[in-house]
Amino acid sequence: MNSNRLFKPWLILPPKVLAALLMLLALAALGVGVYTGFFATKGFESTTAVIARIEEDESFASADPGDKQYTTYVTYTVDGKEYTEDLGSYAPGYTVGKEVKVKYDPADPATVRDASLGFSLYLILIGAALIAVSVFTMVKNGRQRSEVKADKAAGGEFQPLFRPSHKLSEEREVYFLTDQGTAKGTCHLEDAGRNLLYEAVCDKFSLVGDSLYTFKDREHGAEKQYSVGKTLTQSSDGLFALDNHSSFPLNGKDVWKQLHKNGIRIETGLDGLKWAYTLYRDEEPIARIVNTGRKVHEEDEGGVLAKMPAPGFFRIWTREKYLDAIFLAAFAIGRTDMMLYD
Repeated sequence: MNSNRLFKPWLILPPKVLAALLMLLALAALGVGVYTGFFATKGFESTTAVIARIEEDESFASADPGDKQYTTYVTYTVDGKEYTEDLGSYAPGYTVGKEVKVKYDPADPATVRDASLGFSLYLILIGAALIAVSVFTMVKNGRQRSEVKADKAAGGEFQPLFRPSHKLSEEREVYFLTDQGTAKGTCHLEDAGRNLLYEAVCDKFSLVGDSLYTFKDREHGAEKQYSVGKTLTQSSDGLFALDNHSSFPLNGKDVWKQLHKNGIRIETGLDGLKWAYTLYRDEEPIARIVNTGRKVHEEDEGGVLAKMPAPGFFRIWTREKYLDAIFLAAFAIGRTDMMLYD
């Protein structure tokens, strides 16, 4: 086993790096959008054209049989001369005979472009959204630290068992699995030998109220029952759901607040192409949680679909002897739908 997996994974993009990459993508999208929308046709003249024909590009290849590409030809007149040229763009609303606004180059009237911003506006909006994402990521991480410190200082009951950290001599890999095909959402942790380590067993399921779960530490013979409420998502301004706070009550209190009161916070990043979460306790990393496929064991993975990340399935690397805080964090991530976690 790679003993450096927790602190030096194969590839991890921390929030700051992720935010920087998003900012670069945002600036690139904005640059292309502004150039194509406002500068590429600088000096062009406007006129009205008629769509003469729409041809399917037979050379276009895609994995999706329904994905097709089309070339739009428009007819327009400049100084008494008629031109039929490739517009360079296509929209689902285009039909033969429809009038469209175009721009042409007076120095070369055969060069024509759609007069609407179209794709350029799309790139500009994407760029603006990515800038918002990158700024939001940096601000949220700073806010998380402040919230954890405030909640920790406020004290409160430790939930659930949250025993003090006790480090193992070597790092170990464990697996978080969610039972499929059940509404109860029972889940568990197991080791590489498929031995059950920790589980949340649904004792009483409710469609409208809180359900009762028993959290069981199979390694150390400890257990405690908790009421787990329905997952709710709130948003302050609806910005692509980036500001969503998705949570559920644990014994009547916000699960993230329960984690914060115990000095727990989570940073979101990417491990290759998979979402990865670094779990901190009092600003010390205690686990790396990586989203994985339903078949989490190495020997089970076969084929593309088996390796696709699935909600509620994680590989976890940790040196913690007691898994209560790690289990509850994975349980919370698996039940909520935020992009960036507390």
